[in-house]
Amino acid sequence: MASQYYVWRRHNIHYQKRGMGDPLLLVHNLYPGASHDEYAYNLDELARHHTVYAIDLLGFGDSDAPRRRYTARLYIDLLADFCREVIGRPTHAMAAGLSCSYVCQAAADNAGLFDRLVFVCPRSEPTGLDLPRWAAPIRHFMLTAPGLAQGQYEAAASEQAIAQYLRNSFHNLRAATPERVERLHYNAWREGSTYAYAGLVVGYLDHPLLDALPKVTNPILLVWGRQARPTPVEHSVRLVALARHCNLRVIENAGAWVHDEQSAQVNKLVTSYFAGQLAGPPRAATA
Repeated sequence: MASQYYVWRRHNIHYQKRGMGDPLLLVHNLYPGASHDEYAYNLDELARHHTVYAIDLLGFGDSDAPRRRYTARLYIDLLADFCREVIGRPTHAMAAGLSCSYVCQAAADNAGLFDRLVFVCPRSEPTGLDLPRWAAPIRHFMLTAPGLAQGQYEAAASEQAIAQYLRNSFHNLRAATPERVERLHYNAWREGSTYAYAGLVVGYLDHPLLDALPKVTNPILLVWGRQARPTPVEHSVRLVALARHCNLRVIENAGAWVHDEQSAQVNKLVTSYFAGQLAGPPRAATA
């Protein structure tokens, strides 16, 4: 797998490129320690059919993590520019969690940028519900000021907190292995990681998926784990109703990391979908 960098607004954006065929962009979810490693059990199989670009968003993985204000619009612009300047042709895209809203908005803003889209347990609810709007800048300052935020981030990015996050993400709790916890913990403590986390917890990285979805003309496949939380499968009802061209597939015995937990099933499903071979009704079915 080739590790490469894209210079965007004077920052290095890391991505892995592998395979041959129609391009496919993979976009990870946002949480302490997030990176393209989230797709570790998908890359090999998908690269058999596609040229896969697995990106680390700014502030995550091996990408630069400058001290700045991280917002949803920052990532929307990054993904659009990456597709235009690195991939250079219409691409399929697969995103997870909160990142689905960024791909969705980029598709709504830029006709012809994407081909088919896959959203894995997309998050449509805001993350900053407990924080008044006026308080967000104050908390953001406290989370990014040297010396003030160390204790808060230490708690959020501790091995115990990461292990709990993974247990909440999987249906099979044994999937939250010590090796996986260690890998996320290592990523979470790369220099500058606290800055993107600050944007996440104060709600700067929220984006209204339900507003963007009706504007997207691309076909969309929603993939949901039956036991997913904190984004239960019931959240799919509004998305299916709002999307213009949408398929829903619910995977049994899987949580929010369904693409990891049931990777063989998901790989087969999305490969068929990208090839235009997905059978079933245009709205919803259970895989």
